[in-house]
Amino acid sequence: MIFACKGESADVVKRTIAETRTKPRVNVQIRLDRPELPTADELEQRRKLESDIERQNIGAVLDSQAGTGYMGFTVEVDDTTTSIPRIRILLENAGVLQRSTIKIVSP
Repeated sequence: MIFACKGESADVVKRTIAETRTKPRVNVQIRLDRPELPTADELEQRRKLESDIERQNIGAVLDSQAGTGYMGFTVEVDDTTTSIPRIRILLENAGVLQRSTIKIVSP
C-alpha cells in the first residue's frame, strides 16, 4: 500500500528508486587454498557469512559467486565506512580474512 499526497507520488517514487540505485555495493571474494571448486562445507561457510551479514543488518546480499579457486558474494550496504569493518570481523571470525578481498563496486 502506497500513501502519498496528490501530485507528489511520482516524485516520491522516483526519489526512492534513485536512492535504492545509489547504495554502495561491496564485493567479498574468498580465495580457496586449492585451484578447485568450493566444497559443500565451504559453500555452507559462505551461506553462513551471508546470513550473518543480513541478520546483523550490515547489508543485503545481492548475489553469490563460486568458481575455480574462489567463492564470494556481493552486499548492498548503506555506508561502506561502517559496513566493511563489520564484514572484516565476520571474515576474521570465520578464519578466512587473510584469504579475502573486499572491494567497493559500482551498482
